[in-house]
Amino acid sequence: MVSMFLKIILFFSIAGLLFSGYLSYYNVFVGGCSKTIISCGGPDQVLIFSLPTCVYGFFMYLAVLGFSLVGLISENKRNFLKIIFCFGLFGTAFAGFLSFYEIYVLDINFTGIPACVVGLGIYVVIAVIGGLGLRTGKIAIN
Repeated sequence: MVSMFLKIILFFSIAGLLFSGYLSYYNVFVGGCSKTIISCGGPDQVLIFSLPTCVYGFFMYLAVLGFSLVGLISENKRNFLKIIFCFGLFGTAFAGFLSFYEIYVLDINFTGIPACVVGLGIYVVIAVIGGLGLRTGKIAIN
Protein backbone atom coordinates (compact mmCIF):
# COMPACT_ATOMS: atom_id res chain seq x y z
CA MET A 1 0.00 0.00 0.00
CA VAL A 2 2.83 2.42 0.83
CA SER A 3 4.33 1.69 -2.62
CA MET A 4 1.31 3.27 -4.28
CA PHE A 5 1.88 6.51 -2.36
CA LEU A 6 5.57 6.46 -3.27
CA LYS A 7 4.65 6.06 -6.96
CA ILE A 8 2.28 9.02 -6.79
CA ILE A 9 4.96 11.10 -5.09
CA LEU A 10 7.45 9.95 -7.75
CA PHE A 11 5.12 11.35 -10.43
CA PHE A 12 4.76 14.72 -8.67
CA SER A 13 8.50 14.93 -7.98
CA ILE A 14 9.17 14.44 -11.70
CA ALA A 15 6.62 17.17 -12.48
CA GLY A 16 8.29 19.47 -9.93
CA LEU A 17 11.72 18.64 -11.28
CA LEU A 18 10.68 19.50 -14.84
CA PHE A 19 8.95 22.67 -13.65
CA SER A 20 11.83 23.94 -11.53
CA GLY A 21 14.35 22.82 -14.17
CA TYR A 22 12.50 24.94 -16.73
CA LEU A 23 12.55 27.95 -14.40
CA SER A 24 16.18 27.36 -13.41
CA TYR A 25 17.23 27.25 -17.06
CA TYR A 26 15.48 30.53 -17.84
CA ASN A 27 16.76 32.24 -14.70
CA VAL A 28 20.37 31.10 -14.89
CA PHE A 29 21.01 30.99 -18.64
CA VAL A 30 18.45 33.35 -20.21
CA GLY A 31 18.33 35.99 -17.48
CA GLY A 32 14.81 35.75 -16.10
CA CYS A 33 11.46 34.31 -16.95
CA SER A 34 9.14 37.31 -16.75
CA LYS A 35 7.93 36.79 -20.32
CA THR A 36 7.09 33.09 -20.01
CA ILE A 37 3.76 31.45 -19.16
CA ILE A 38 4.86 30.87 -15.58
CA SER A 39 6.37 34.08 -14.24
CA CYS A 40 9.16 34.30 -11.71
CA GLY A 41 9.30 38.05 -11.36
CA GLY A 42 12.00 38.94 -13.87
CA PRO A 43 14.64 41.37 -12.59
CA ASP A 44 13.00 41.55 -9.14
CA GLN A 45 13.52 37.84 -8.51
CA VAL A 46 14.50 36.65 -5.08
CA LEU A 47 18.06 35.33 -4.79
CA ILE A 48 19.47 33.20 -1.98
CA PHE A 49 23.29 33.07 -1.93
CA SER A 50 23.27 34.59 -5.46
CA LEU A 51 21.11 31.80 -6.90
CA PRO A 52 17.45 32.03 -7.95
CA THR A 53 15.12 30.21 -5.57
CA CYS A 54 13.97 27.83 -8.32
CA VAL A 55 17.47 26.27 -8.31
CA TYR A 56 16.93 25.26 -4.68
CA GLY A 57 13.52 23.92 -5.62
CA PHE A 58 15.14 21.86 -8.37
CA PHE A 59 17.49 20.16 -5.92
CA MET A 60 14.70 19.64 -3.39
CA TYR A 61 12.55 17.94 -6.04
CA LEU A 62 15.60 15.93 -7.07
CA ALA A 63 16.00 14.75 -3.47
CA VAL A 64 12.32 13.78 -3.28
CA LEU A 65 12.70 11.90 -6.57
CA GLY A 66 15.73 10.06 -5.25
CA PHE A 67 14.08 9.18 -1.93
CA SER A 68 10.94 7.94 -3.67
CA LEU A 69 12.96 5.77 -6.07
CA VAL A 70 15.06 4.28 -3.27
CA GLY A 71 11.93 3.90 -1.15
CA LEU A 72 10.24 1.88 -3.89
CA ILE A 73 13.06 -0.70 -3.94
CA SER A 74 13.67 -0.63 -0.19
CA GLU A 75 12.10 -3.02 2.28
CA ASN A 76 11.54 -0.19 4.77
CA LYS A 77 9.37 2.04 2.58
CA ARG A 78 7.81 3.81 5.54
CA ASN A 79 11.08 5.46 6.60
CA PHE A 80 11.53 6.92 3.12
CA LEU A 81 7.94 8.10 3.17
CA LYS A 82 8.68 9.92 6.46
CA ILE A 83 11.68 11.65 4.87
CA ILE A 84 9.62 12.63 1.83
CA PHE A 85 6.83 13.92 4.07
CA CYS A 86 9.36 16.15 5.85
CA PHE A 87 10.64 17.43 2.49
CA GLY A 88 7.03 18.13 1.52
CA LEU A 89 6.46 20.14 4.68
CA PHE A 90 9.71 22.05 4.27
CA GLY A 91 9.00 22.68 0.58
CA THR A 92 5.50 23.91 1.44
CA ALA A 93 6.91 26.34 4.01
CA PHE A 94 9.70 27.45 1.64
CA ALA A 95 7.43 28.02 -1.36
CA GLY A 96 4.67 29.49 0.80
CA PHE A 97 7.02 32.06 2.30
CA LEU A 98 8.43 32.94 -1.13
CA SER A 99 4.94 33.25 -2.60
CA PHE A 100 3.89 35.62 0.16
CA TYR A 101 7.16 37.57 -0.05
CA GLU A 102 7.08 38.01 -3.84
CA ILE A 103 3.37 38.80 -4.10
CA TYR A 104 2.76 40.97 -1.04
CA VAL A 105 6.11 42.30 0.20
CA LEU A 106 7.96 42.91 -3.06
CA ASP A 107 4.67 43.56 -4.89
CA ILE A 108 6.07 42.06 -8.10
CA ASN A 109 3.87 42.60 -11.13
CA PHE A 110 3.67 39.08 -12.59
CA THR A 111 2.86 38.52 -16.25
CA GLY A 112 1.62 34.98 -15.65
CA ILE A 113 1.10 32.52 -12.83
CA PRO A 114 3.67 33.15 -10.07
CA ALA A 115 6.15 30.28 -10.10
CA CYS A 116 6.33 30.00 -6.32
CA VAL A 117 2.57 29.45 -6.18
CA VAL A 118 2.85 26.53 -8.60
CA GLY A 119 5.79 25.11 -6.61
CA LEU A 120 3.74 25.57 -3.44
CA GLY A 121 0.93 23.53 -4.96
CA ILE A 122 3.26 20.68 -5.90
CA TYR A 123 4.84 20.61 -2.45
CA VAL A 124 1.43 20.64 -0.76
CA VAL A 125 0.41 17.62 -2.84
CA ILE A 126 3.67 15.82 -1.95
CA ALA A 127 3.17 16.57 1.77
CA VAL A 128 -0.48 15.49 1.74
CA ILE A 129 0.22 12.27 -0.19
CA GLY A 130 3.15 11.54 2.14
CA GLY A 131 0.99 12.16 5.20
CA LEU A 132 -1.81 10.00 3.86
CA GLY A 133 0.69 7.27 3.04
CA LEU A 134 2.08 7.36 6.56
CA ARG A 135 -1.37 7.25 8.07
CA THR A 136 -2.57 4.46 5.77
CA GLY A 137 0.66 2.52 6.23
CA LYS A 138 0.28 2.73 10.00
CA ILE A 139 -3.30 1.50 9.86
CA ALA A 140 -2.35 -1.34 7.50
CA ILE A 141 0.50 -2.44 9.79
CA ASN A 142 -1.71 -2.48 12.91
